[in-house]
Amino acid sequence: MLGEQLYPLVKNIEHDYAGKITGMLLEMDKTEVLHLIESPDALKRKVSEAMDVLQRAGSGTDAADQLGSLSLN
Repeated sequence: MLGEQLYPLVKNIEHDYAGKITGMLLEMDKTEVLHLIESPDALKRKVSEAMDVLQRAGSGTDAADQLGSLSLN
């Protein structure tokens, strides 16, 4: 249900990786995901962070370790 709300918002920001980023964001705490749905600026920042993680993963660093950094802090 959260994914259905989050996906179109992410797709407006990052079309090519919307599914992957939505999945990454859904790993966060539910209250943090709700905050992202309600706050376009916070969502843009998290999508940018997620893209950084994906780019690092593509360059050989361990993306799994980076997923934990996707919090509101």
